[in-house]
Amino acid sequence: MKILLKTSIFLIILICAGSSVSAQVNDFTNQPASLSRAMPGYLTINELTAGFGLGVTDVPYSKSFFGFTTIWGYQSDKNFFVGGGTGLSFYDAGLLVPLFVDVRYRFDIKQYTPYLFGDVGLLLNFSDFMDGTKMFLNPGAGVIYNFPKNLAINLGIGLLVQQGGARDTFVNIKTGVSYKF
Repeated sequence: MKILLKTSIFLIILICAGSSVSAQVNDFTNQPASLSRAMPGYLTINELTAGFGLGVTDVPYSKSFFGFTTIWGYQSDKNFFVGGGTGLSFYDAGLLVPLFVDVRYRFDIKQYTPYLFGDVGLLLNFSDFMDGTKMFLNPGAGVIYNFPKNLAINLGIGLLVQQGGARDTFVNIKTGVSYKF
């Protein structure tokens, strides 16, 4: 229950911060090459992920994982993105399917763009759905390399905390490709 409350507070803070930023007047005239990335629109992000357990790692689903995710969402202004995602995560003890909300804030649109991300959701365990499904929170930071047009690659690092039976923590790395429609 505590993690659900903390997760809700985190999402409210991210949404409020994004709303206050999006209320500002934007001037895109100095960034003609980045104009399409600065405008509102739909975005897809496909990422490879890996995580390495911290602390006690002899409990199932706590040592390491790797996988991939795909996120579909909407960029409301040049800085703020929110989307929903899913994928596959292969843990040391089996397969979990993430189902989550992804929120990203980009600081500036240049060729290299730093960003913050926050993911919150469920890790579904279809072999033991009731007892094996976990909740997770994954804040982090990264950098995006913007190519001309609507393509970009990203690299991020975060701290993934999952709760379900036991609480497990991972340092996770994400790298991927995004495309703006």
